[in-house]
Amino acid sequence: MSEAVSAGIQIQGADLRYAEVGFGESGHRLVRIERSRLDFDAAHELLHRDAPRRTDRIGYALKEMMTGTEAESLRLTVHPPDAYGFFTPIEADLPVRERKLSLLHHAALVTGARSPRDFHLSTKTVRTAQDSDGDSLMWVHVLAVPGSIQDRVQAVVDRLPVGSFSWMLSTEAASQVTARIELTGVTQEQALRPFTLAVGSYESFTEFTLSRDRQWYHSHYAPRADTVSDRAYYAVGLLNRLDVPLHAVGRLFIYGRRVDAEAYEPFESIFGIQPEPLDPFRAVDPLDAELSGIEPTAFVPCIGAAM
Repeated sequence: MSEAVSAGIQIQGADLRYAEVGFGESGHRLVRIERSRLDFDAAHELLHRDAPRRTDRIGYALKEMMTGTEAESLRLTVHPPDAYGFFTPIEADLPVRERKLSLLHHAALVTGARSPRDFHLSTKTVRTAQDSDGDSLMWVHVLAVPGSIQDRVQAVVDRLPVGSFSWMLSTEAASQVTARIELTGVTQEQALRPFTLAVGSYESFTEFTLSRDRQWYHSHYAPRADTVSDRAYYAVGLLNRLDVPLHAVGRLFIYGRRVDAEAYEPFESIFGIQPEPLDPFRAVDPLDAELSGIEPTAFVPCIGAAM
């Protein structure tokens, strides 16, 4: 069987991160990993600015990183502050057309758009449940990108060796990494506690992703949350809102820039488990990749998107 190669791009502040992951008979393999730091906030320029002037520089940097790529597909991962993302329940027996119309309506309410043409929608069913009457529901995650941003990013991607792309939220990408790691080593105690919590710590926000039995379950983010105690407060709040008991969390991962798992002692006292740095190289074999100067936890969304 030939190896299929996918690429992931992460844009966070001034940092561009790129990874290629191959998948074949032996599993996932890290083909390439690259990084570039620009002298301006690339995420704001590409995803927020009304009249961007430096998208060509972003495109050039990405093209340099992708020189000689083998990738057949490309995912661009965005962090929660850079996109409209939400979870919503949908009746499981709705016809496909009505389901789509319902999601479009929800997206219009969240984004304030006047027309479905004003935004690009990416959806993913994350779990099924039952309502109080016993009827089946699907919980769907919706990532809504304004149409102008979709067109702007597509214009950049058009200059890359891979001409099309799809969006992925960084928290979903993190759940891809935790799922792969948990395939290769779960203790009996962890198996009895089916939820996994991953906390992504960044300068201006903290993101949280919850998985159950290696499947993405829910996500949330908090602006600022500067201290570990603040992050623990928001993590507990997320679980309480979802009616997930604290003792149901069997693994706790930390990712982002300059991660110090030992600083997360408040999480250990709350959950009764030791926080672990989320090392994506445990999910993909980095044997042939150049890792000099690479901070593994910073590449979690990028590698997860490429998986």
